[in-house]
Amino acid sequence: MKEKKILLRLEDLYISSMEGLLINGFSLTVNSNEIVAIVGESGSGKSLTALAIAGLLRQTPLSVSSKKMQLSGRELSNLSHKDWQTIRGKEFGMIFQEPQSSLNPSMRCGPQVMERLQQNKIGKPQDYHNKVLEAFQQVRLPQPKRIFKAYPHELSGGQKQRVMIAMALIGNPKLLIADEPTTALDVTVQKEILNLIKEQQKDHKMSVLFISHDLSLVAQFADRVLVMYQGILVESGTVKQIFKNPKDPYTRGLLYARPQPDKRLKRLPTVGDFSDEQKSFKSISKATRVKRQKVLYSQKPLLEVRGLIKEYPLTRHWFKENQCLKAVNKVSFDLYPGETLGLVGESGCGKSTISRTLVNLDLPTAGEIRYKGQSIIGLNHRELMNLRKQIQLVFQDPFAALHPLKQIGDAITEPLYVHGLVNGKKAQKQRVFNLLEQVGLGAEHYYRYPHQLSGGQKQRVVIARALATEPQLLLLDESVAALDISVQAQVLNLLNDLKDQLKLSYLLISHDLNVVKYMADRILVMQKGILVEEGEADQLYFNPQQPYTQQLIAALPKGY
Repeated sequence: MKEKKILLRLEDLYISSMEGLLINGFSLTVNSNEIVAIVGESGSGKSLTALAIAGLLRQTPLSVSSKKMQLSGRELSNLSHKDWQTIRGKEFGMIFQEPQSSLNPSMRCGPQVMERLQQNKIGKPQDYHNKVLEAFQQVRLPQPKRIFKAYPHELSGGQKQRVMIAMALIGNPKLLIADEPTTALDVTVQKEILNLIKEQQKDHKMSVLFISHDLSLVAQFADRVLVMYQGILVESGTVKQIFKNPKDPYTRGLLYARPQPDKRLKRLPTVGDFSDEQKSFKSISKATRVKRQKVLYSQKPLLEVRGLIKEYPLTRHWFKENQCLKAVNKVSFDLYPGETLGLVGESGCGKSTISRTLVNLDLPTAGEIRYKGQSIIGLNHRELMNLRKQIQLVFQDPFAALHPLKQIGDAITEPLYVHGLVNGKKAQKQRVFNLLEQVGLGAEHYYRYPHQLSGGQKQRVVIARALATEPQLLLLDESVAALDISVQAQVLNLLNDLKDQLKLSYLLISHDLNVVKYMADRILVMQKGILVEEGEADQLYFNPQQPYTQQLIAALPKGY
């Protein structure tokens, strides 16, 4: 058997800051024409390792050292700034997590990609324009000439990520570093991007260092997997070894924290649930679900939506007909007390528009919305305040939903003050302490700022703030999409606990059918503003009738 040639060798990487050690003796090898994945939660050191390999920590206050850091046998740690620029231009390609922040918003996409050729003097200048168009065609961007002249804000998330891939690949690098390149994308776009990276890897015979927090995502993509936890390598092996026989409790936690399609557990396992002994987790039987749903649907609906239409004007003319975008087109559904109703579809299908119309943040163009039998259209200020007290929104990005200069306690106190629910600062403070405890946080978090909390803690704060008004319906708009798999499991368990304790109803909006199938009683599927399919969660998941629903389910990461 022919021995594989090592392209990248990293031995005993140490990275430290003023606060302490961040990476503790991490080592890896990447062979030629191989895909290696580093998996772990946020803060485990995955991205720091990638940035160190690419020489992007040299101008930071971090201390970086290693026994060996070699690319094709060449030591990288002692390179000059100019040599690093050359190496990064010709031998490394990098795809970052958020293409919107990686692309220059004031520069057209074509010249941005061309800049890589110009700075590294790759090929002849007269060929650069055609090379960029060819690169756009390779990553299957529609209308390459239009994309060349377009600004980043004129493209969808998937298109922006394809521009980033074109930029990374245009110099024919030996090693592509892809840092969470699909985290913020819909499952269908995510699958397209992963297939594209793998296809380009085969065509160019390059190696890929792929970074992710989702083990099931890398299962059908990588050759080998390295599992990181708090800066240390805890386990490594082939995909088959890791998935069929995970040795470390942390690896098992990452594997089983994601909702499994073949069983519905009462509680999702988290990393903390795993020790040297494998725990067993109770499932909810089909008979129990049927019994529960009989009770649910014997009630009057809490929320009734009939023929909902929401249009946004695209043009404004005096003397000719204006064009409109129909974001929501004649959508009808009911939501019952105590129900979790899932709403799924790709970005731009109208999910979030529906959630905004339900609290009158966006006024519907046509249709009827009734809450507890009363129309919510045309409410006066007092009635609207009362509606928003009973229906609360939990948004996707908890960091953007919290004021960066406000202490957590003040953020949760605000709705109490606005709605006049609790009088007196002492009583308000005690109510906030109770809310923090309810979502699994301590009183010490009252005095902290958002940047001092983890992603999961921030999401718990946003949930606590939503619960402050004692609502009956929570609109959960992609509220776990940005979280690590294990943290996502904790938040989903919390939401289920709160639902039982406080008798809540949920409208759960997501593009991830695995999450929705686990949480929901029924699922609605939307495509381009139209409701294309609805049904009981398990029935819809295992027996989808519409091609679009089948496509969404086929795009889900299935594990090994």
